[in-house]
Amino acid sequence: MRYLLSNIYIIPACSTAITVLSFAISVCLKDVEWFQSSGAVVTVGGVILAARKIIRLGYEEFMKGEKTIDGGNFVPTPEEIEQSKQFELDIKAYRWSIRLLIAGTLIWAYGGIVLRLLWSKV
Repeated sequence: MRYLLSNIYIIPACSTAITVLSFAISVCLKDVEWFQSSGAVVTVGGVILAARKIIRLGYEEFMKGEKTIDGGNFVPTPEEIEQSKQFELDIKAYRWSIRLLIAGTLIWAYGGIVLRLLWSKV
């Protein structure tokens, strides 16, 4: 479960798939709530990505790592190399989280209005 929640590719893909599916359902049923509600799911995806480091490490390891000062080595150890890779993924996850949080909030707040406007012009 931890792997799924800390994967920076699965969360955006699932959020996008849910949004597209909800949009299709809304259009078919002429019911804006499906699409609008998908904004909440996208927002949750953004929150999960923002918390990736805590999810990946677990709370105890996260807190331990935040309190540890490491002087490092001249030649990086395999653990340091892996930590560096994970840090880069944490940064990517954070950037994705901002996008998902903004998109999810806008869909959640205005998705119904946009669909109603589109339907009124058709």
